[in-house]
Amino acid sequence: MTLQEKLFTNTISLFNSFDSLSQVQAEFKPSPDSWSILECAEHIFIVDTSVSKSITAQVSEKTENDKIELFGEGKLNHLLVNKRTTLKVVAPDFALPTGRFKTLEEAKQNINAIINKIIVYLDTHKVDEDCQTIKHFRLGEMTKTDWVHFLIHHTNRHILQIEEVKLSRKK
Repeated sequence: MTLQEKLFTNTISLFNSFDSLSQVQAEFKPSPDSWSILECAEHIFIVDTSVSKSITAQVSEKTENDKIELFGEGKLNHLLVNKRTTLKVVAPDFALPTGRFKTLEEAKQNINAIINKIIVYLDTHKVDEDCQTIKHFRLGEMTKTDWVHFLIHHTNRHILQIEEVKLSRKK
């Protein structure tokens, strides 16, 4: 599968996790310090938007290495998904949800727009040949290919969180 196909499929999986949810379910918080499903969606959108700006920006100072991937898909999946219960990461302030979306439909439309923008960029740029790196606040330098894999697995991490919120609502 191409990066574009993986990103598209991942976005569909996210949207499927919203299926049949009422507004009350979308806004439900299992605890006062946890996020609702709507807040998870907003956080995903914020991160997707930030990554989109980073990977599409023209950088005057290029930081390059000799590899297309520094982390690779497998390692990012392990860090973001497999270790998500033991490796808790506090979102940076800029990525915290603020209530910008009132409905899941609004969140879906905005997420879809930014993902489509990234897919168009991937269609028109040879990211899989680009060794330029961009720094992640926690993980360090990552290539553009790493960043796309990061987006996918970051979303997967939150899909699992969404499923946990849905289950906690049923208890």
